[in-house]
Amino acid sequence: MGFLCATQSIFFSILSGEKELNSLLKEIDYYLHLLETYKSEVSKKYMLCARETVSILIDKGEANSIEAKEYHGHWNVSDPGDKFLDTFYCHQVLRNFWLGYDERCRHFAYKGFARIRQGSYLYHIIRFYYGLNLLEMLKKKSIISKHREVVEVIESMKDAVTHANANNRNKLELLEAELHGLDARHNKAEALYDASIASAKRSKFIHEQGLACERAGLYYKKMGSMQNALAYFQQAHACYKDWGSIVRAEVIQRELDCFNSNDNNL
Repeated sequence: MGFLCATQSIFFSILSGEKELNSLLKEIDYYLHLLETYKSEVSKKYMLCARETVSILIDKGEANSIEAKEYHGHWNVSDPGDKFLDTFYCHQVLRNFWLGYDERCRHFAYKGFARIRQGSYLYHIIRFYYGLNLLEMLKKKSIISKHREVVEVIESMKDAVTHANANNRNKLELLEAELHGLDARHNKAEALYDASIASAKRSKFIHEQGLACERAGLYYKKMGSMQNALAYFQQAHACYKDWGSIVRAEVIQRELDCFNSNDNNL
């Protein structure tokens, strides 16, 4: 039971961004070392899944990966009774969202929606990242059905806020900011980006604070407000570094390099 509680703690640390990723990786490795003595195949399966996610979030697993294939053999996508699949699909949504693999993110979100209880925390987490994924799709091409779906995601997030404001307020505000920006309601978008950043900071969700800063930077860049874009990208970069995500910090660094390049060309 102690190990199962530890797996839950690790999972929620990933979702909340409350621990620096390299520190979290060391904590997982500590539990995996203990599991060599105190056998628990179920706990090991969850720990290895979490470790792979953390490793991917740090640097796509380039420097921190281990041979984790053994846990793959313990779940069966054809077995609807395998509870591990709920967690596995959520991990896949997280990994693919943060890596920018939009189609794979949507694929695993659909898998999760098909089996995870509506209204559960896990369900709302997947809905949040899925909603942001849909908004990125709509920025490239307007699709009425997808626009309606985003509105539905926002409505479900409003319900989540009534049950757990601190966990969900920043997520709702970011989704609303992105939708208002898409619909050219710029004053509301700008206010909600700042609100989302502030809410994430209050809840100590450093990764989602960085995400709100990143999306605000991209919004201002699109609007041609380059000074504002630069300021938000700098905040996003600092958040991602504090989180310990090299892969996300590098994405923002490329945006910052564009500003440096433009300054050199002046």
